[in-house]
Amino acid sequence: MLEIQQTSIRDQVALKLRHEIFTGQLAIGEQIRQETIAMRYQVSRMPIREAFLMLEAEGFISILPNKRVLVLGMSKKTLTDHFDTRVLIETETTLQASRKCTDFSSLQHILKQSEHLDETMDRQRYSKLNDDFHREIWRLADNAALQSTCAYLWRGITSLSLLYFSEAMQRSIDDHKRLLDAMMNRDEPKIIELVREHIVSTRDAIIEHFEKLYNGSN
Repeated sequence: MLEIQQTSIRDQVALKLRHEIFTGQLAIGEQIRQETIAMRYQVSRMPIREAFLMLEAEGFISILPNKRVLVLGMSKKTLTDHFDTRVLIETETTLQASRKCTDFSSLQHILKQSEHLDETMDRQRYSKLNDDFHREIWRLADNAALQSTCAYLWRGITSLSLLYFSEAMQRSIDDHKRLLDAMMNRDEPKIIELVREHIVSTRDAIIEHFEKLYNGSN
């Protein structure tokens, strides 16, 4: 179960709602209201409204009159567009990080912690380390525009996948090892190949999940 934290309430509410949509607790076609969610999560209505706006922009929900919200789930096209865009942006970001970075110890430290979790299968902890690994690459690229774009695209379904697919966690750790090696060796063709492979594998797992969820609801 994902808990609502006291910081970044809007983002935590949005994460919780994505979680419920992702797992089918909020079914496609279901209508929900601000008041219901506020009572369930024990937070005020303001972060609920803000979270609804985020999820509507991401295509998860549609905001209706009278404060009602319709759960849409996610279409295959929207998912494909999202991850294809991530491939383009994160490839360039990773290439810039590899070119500019002279000290990869921060990435090595995160990866070392991740390798330990490969044995414990602590998926929520690994989701945080996975997030740290990618954000550190964005930081090392030293490009504010790319960093903010990556952060925007990263929000939502991408991080959620690691909470439910143990095979995604194991594959992700191996992907990070190979990617860091390629970055340290300035092997740009390999970086391009690995970034695409890493993101596409996540895309395919999430599309498969949503197709099963959608088909099961009909």
